[in-house]
Amino acid sequence: MRRSITTLAATALAATAVIVAGQPVASNAAAEDQVFLVAEAFTYDEGDAVTAAATAASAASACEDTTYALKTWKVGTLTWLYNGDGVPANIASTALNTITTSTNTVAKGTNRCGLAALTTSTYTYGGTTTLKPQVSSTATCTGNDNKSVTGWGTLPTKVLAYTCTYYNAKGIVIASDTLIDNVAYTWFTTKPTNCTGQQYDLETTLTHERLHTAGLGHVDQTTNATQTMTPASSPCDTSRRLLGAGDYAGLKALAGK
Repeated sequence: MRRSITTLAATALAATAVIVAGQPVASNAAAEDQVFLVAEAFTYDEGDAVTAAATAASAASACEDTTYALKTWKVGTLTWLYNGDGVPANIASTALNTITTSTNTVAKGTNRCGLAALTTSTYTYGGTTTLKPQVSSTATCTGNDNKSVTGWGTLPTKVLAYTCTYYNAKGIVIASDTLIDNVAYTWFTTKPTNCTGQQYDLETTLTHERLHTAGLGHVDQTTNATQTMTPASSPCDTSRRLLGAGDYAGLKALAGK
């Protein structure tokens, strides 16, 4: 069946904001055949606001704050592919393993709070591909080929990564592409000693993006500073690689939908 795809964009505003669009992108189709699109960006905080808030919040608060934001989709079973074309040279040998770790963190609900593993969704690594994530350099979704590809490319200023997720009328994800910026920012998979400057943690970023794919939205940047689903990340921050109590509670709530 042919579908007319309408591109919906997310706009990064200053250091914190993400605009989410979730609208049908299929026309003249039976309700059960409709496909919906949502676009999400993960931005960076160029000052110390995020770092200061996270530092002020104790590790215990990450396990006391159960705040989460649900979207209208969730993952049942999803196979994802990796395109390493353009991966920064300094992490070329470790990027895939780190992305896999982030994906498994979300699939299992791996957290900082000693909470039991989750088994409600399945994410399967399907291997490498020459397909590109269907995300443009201007941060728009360019189409749905029913493949879920994570890869590298140019994104607008302050956007670390951008995810386009498609889901059906039953609210089940059918494809999700993630593009990670490989031009403006320096990535690490192991935090450098005396980390300084605009260096960002790939694992934190991909855990955040996979939580979007799973069906979670953003929580407040300051009030919920210890949760992985805050909308922006600070340089050198690795404190939110694993889920906080709110991230975990959100995944459990999605499982019950």
